[in-house]
Amino acid sequence: MKARSVAVTLGALAALASGARADTSFSGICPDGSYFIVQSRASIPCANPHLADPSDLPPVRPYLLPRPYTWYVDQEARSPNNPYNLLETARRIRDARAGVTSPAPSAASAPAPQPGATAGIARAKPPPQSESFGAESAVPLADDELRDLVRLISLRQDAAPASFQIDDVHGASSLRIELAYSAAFEAYALATLGRDPRANHVLVWSAQSAKTSDFRPNFFVVQSGRTFRPDPQNAAELGFLLGAPGELPAGEMAVGYLVVPASFDPAKPLEVFWNDRSVEAVLAAEAGPTQ
Repeated sequence: MKARSVAVTLGALAALASGARADTSFSGICPDGSYFIVQSRASIPCANPHLADPSDLPPVRPYLLPRPYTWYVDQEARSPNNPYNLLETARRIRDARAGVTSPAPSAASAPAPQPGATAGIARAKPPPQSESFGAESAVPLADDELRDLVRLISLRQDAAPASFQIDDVHGASSLRIELAYSAAFEAYALATLGRDPRANHVLVWSAQSAKTSDFRPNFFVVQSGRTFRPDPQNAAELGFLLGAPGELPAGEMAVGYLVVPASFDPAKPLEVFWNDRSVEAVLAAEAGPTQ
């Protein structure tokens, strides 16, 4: 009887071990971008695979991810292949062939500055400048004020994490963008820009580059069906506190602000897009002394 019990126990253990092997799988991505989920390491269909849990694998077709309809409208409006924009391009080509001078695209498409948007801005404190980033900001900050703001953006990630981590094809960090909300900076920025504090909110962002890359703040904000894309050419909607659009050298940081209508409440879930990535956060969440 005892021998039979031992045999049954050993059989059960063998069955469990067999079941564990059957449930084991390997998943990941091959260097050519193809995905795999196989039952053994020998079945992986490529060399040098990047193994990852199925839940960590990126979407096969990221362009099929759900996004607000107005996000697609905005992307199409700025697409150079949109027939609406091709008409203007064709006109400039015909003018060039005929020797007619046509206005530059920026002059034709740039929005008219809003009254009071940049008038009367105090320049007593010049914005900090680095060797490669020397653009003057419409919202000037002293060096110590800029350092405090960068520190605040970093600390706010503990209470209201809102960041974009961009990696290169090898998985190494290339760029990190962080967003935050500061009531104190909001009041200062709106007063400096001449914007109505009852009709606007201000978000701040920082971009830290690990590798030299082309950085342009292409933000798009969504909340409760409302959408807003700030105009990068309008300092009353989007601007730099440190840096400028263009090449962001490795190890450098760009810092800026984003003005949104008051209907976008940072105390409620807010979704922010940067290019084709998005992050959702309550940016005005309670955070003690960093608020």
